Amino acid sequence: MKIYIIGASFAGVSCGVHARELYPDAEITIIEKNPIVGFLPGGLLLYLQNKFENLNDAVFTTKKQLEEQRINVKLSETLFDCDPEKHEITTSKNTYHYDKLVLANGSEQKSLNIGLEDEDDDEWDPSFKNYDLSNKILAQIKNASTIAIIGAGQAGMEAASTFVDLNKTVHLIEAMDYPLFKYFDPDFLKPFLTALKKIPNVHFHFNTTVTEVTKNEQYEILLDEQKIASDHVLTTVNVHPQLAKFTKKFKLHSDNTIQINDYLETSAQDVFAVGDLIHSPVRIREEGAYLPQINHAVRSGVVAAENLRQTQMKFKGGLRTIGTKVFDWYLTSTGLIEEEAFVYSGEVATKSFTQNASLVDKTPIYCKAVFEKASKKLLGMQLLSQTNCLEKINTAALAIENGVTLAELMQNDYFFQPEFTNVMEPLNRINMGSETRHAF
Repeated sequence: MKIYIIGASFAGVSCGVHARELYPDAEITIIEKNPIVGFLPGGLLLYLQNKFENLNDAVFTTKKQLEEQRINVKLSETLFDCDPEKHEITTSKNTYHYDKLVLANGSEQKSLNIGLEDEDDDEWDPSFKNYDLSNKILAQIKNASTIAIIGAGQAGMEAASTFVDLNKTVHLIEAMDYPLFKYFDPDFLKPFLTALKKIPNVHFHFNTTVTEVTKNEQYEILLDEQKIASDHVLTTVNVHPQLAKFTKKFKLHSDNTIQINDYLETSAQDVFAVGDLIHSPVRIREEGAYLPQINHAVRSGVVAAENLRQTQMKFKGGLRTIGTKVFDWYLTSTGLIEEEAFVYSGEVATKSFTQNASLVDKTPIYCKAVFEKASKKLLGMQLLSQTNCLEKINTAALAIENGVTLAELMQNDYFFQPEFTNVMEPLNRINMGSETRHAF
């Protein structure tokens, strides 16, 4: 069996590695348009934070590691066309015949609405999602004193936090009225947003859209009512599937994601699509959603591998679980937030409370739970603190996936150690006491 995988990021690599375990005699080839495999989407920021010695070290795997598992890796090679009837693909270097094809070529963060005046839009891509783009702008970022970031989602907030730590002045531009709007309710973020206002060299521009970007000695970003001058511009707007002519050979959704069935098969026989190319089921929604996240990409790649020989495993999708640290605050979320309660078929209720991180550490952890009003099944959880609370969200995600109620969570078993825990964990606490009283 000849398996070809397009894309050597999380979805493609996880598919290839698991396929090797399942099909020891298969010929597996991964084709990647970049010169390295496994580049971390936030690799540029981690390098600037001195977490890696070199930019090309910001990877989760290497070509050598994959080849040691008998996975062929072809780098700096771009997929140009696909002929499902002939089971052939054409790249910038060759034509190949496949038995099974997995499309895992991911997404891009280049805005479809924001271009650079008087320049070729195709040549101007102010994002940093892959290695080539990050390497291209690295020197400019290091030399810039002022950086404008368009988009205050997770990537934009992480970039702003990194640049502020490097003593750069940052303008963060967001069309919504608060940051991280996909993952948190605005009332929940009040302690965090209050702290951000005290940071002198970061300037937030909410409820604002970019109408034009020009470049003279500096970049000039024209907003609704003002103009910002900056040494460099980055876009961290919503990611979207990479647009390519060959994808039109498959059935697509209106947002250009590829239609798949429960087993990740496309409309073409023996062709699968995974990761940022697809919509996915979400347990707490009647309809699926676009989940361009690494944890989603990895799991979809693994499930696709399971189905290459025969369709046997349905893809369950995800919950949109995220966690990050920005401006010395830890923020994590999973499942439904109150602001999007309209996507849930039943009536929801919420519970907010605050408790200390442990009996020794008095740093507050702010907690908000969203649950079904009738059954009291947990639907969503948000946590915010200046101490590391990120790992707690994984248990909440598992509880949501299994339809656990607040009463059941009250009896969940957790370890206790006064230096590291409070008397109760946040999930134990949801079903107890007043919303305003501090727990213990």
